[in-house]
Amino acid sequence: MKKTILLSLTLVMMIILGNVSFSQINPGNPNYNAMKLAGQIPQPQQVTPTPPIPAILPSNLGPKNGTLKVPLDGTFTQAMGPNDDGSTGLMTAPFTFCFYGTNQTTFYINNNGNVSFGNPYYEYTPTGFPINAYPMIAAFWADVDTRNTPGGGSVWYKMTAHSVIIIWDAVGYFSYHNDKLNTFELIFTDGLDPLIGVGNNVAFSYTTMQWTTGDVSGGTNGFGGGGATVGINKGDGVKYALVGRFNHAGTDYDGPGGNADGIGYLTDKYFQFDACQENPIITNVPISPWAVALMCVALLGVGTFFIVRMRGLKTVKA
Repeated sequence: MKKTILLSLTLVMMIILGNVSFSQINPGNPNYNAMKLAGQIPQPQQVTPTPPIPAILPSNLGPKNGTLKVPLDGTFTQAMGPNDDGSTGLMTAPFTFCFYGTNQTTFYINNNGNVSFGNPYYEYTPTGFPINAYPMIAAFWADVDTRNTPGGGSVWYKMTAHSVIIIWDAVGYFSYHNDKLNTFELIFTDGLDPLIGVGNNVAFSYTTMQWTTGDVSGGTNGFGGGGATVGINKGDGVKYALVGRFNHAGTDYDGPGGNADGIGYLTDKYFQFDACQENPIITNVPISPWAVALMCVALLGVGTFFIVRMRGLKTVKA
């Protein structure tokens, strides 16, 4: 009898642990903050990635001088009040968004720097991708805390016929810290919006980025631990793409598969790509308009030289 009870309890625990991503502890629970500080809230585990790691590369066609691709203005709506690990309710886009071959029309904005499909995500300790059961677009998955107001920042959004734009504006980190702040933006579209280029359907945009890690994610004064994750995750434990993981100050960066990088690398960076296909189209760094102009001038010069040269040769022969 005792063995039967023990076996039953073991099976129940296995089921609970195996489905932890679908039985999250809601931040509205009155014991949530105490449980979080005590390390009693399970966090997702990374699946060991198989090289090569799909890299999301920066674009030099984005905004400059400390501005987001779409600056925050009066046309935006506050997504949620001051909170830790919160999410919006289910939201419906006015278009169909294609993510890893699946059409999505509903989504959640999560306080912790990402958009998810199917469920809101309260998870605050980011793993590197891939992970199972968490389809998400992570502009900056980390432990955002906006409760220390004023000064702790907030999350805003607006929708157009072809795009959803979300801004985490000057947001702080857990627990209640606002000594360092991050401002970043996530845009996703139907792939037809010239805002981020027809053929692209996701963009990340950053201004000043100052912290990486919350207090219970291995962080001290905003740094350390596994750090923040930036990229996209299909949720099948296989498909993903990364800008990288960031856990310290500085601008050092050795790619998505190397060591954790300096958060200053993201400051003023812009990324745009197509996340629709089973193997998303992450293009090389685009050639800037200035580079194109210089190439045209150079080609024109070379062409003119050869024309003059050929005419000269004909004159000599004559």
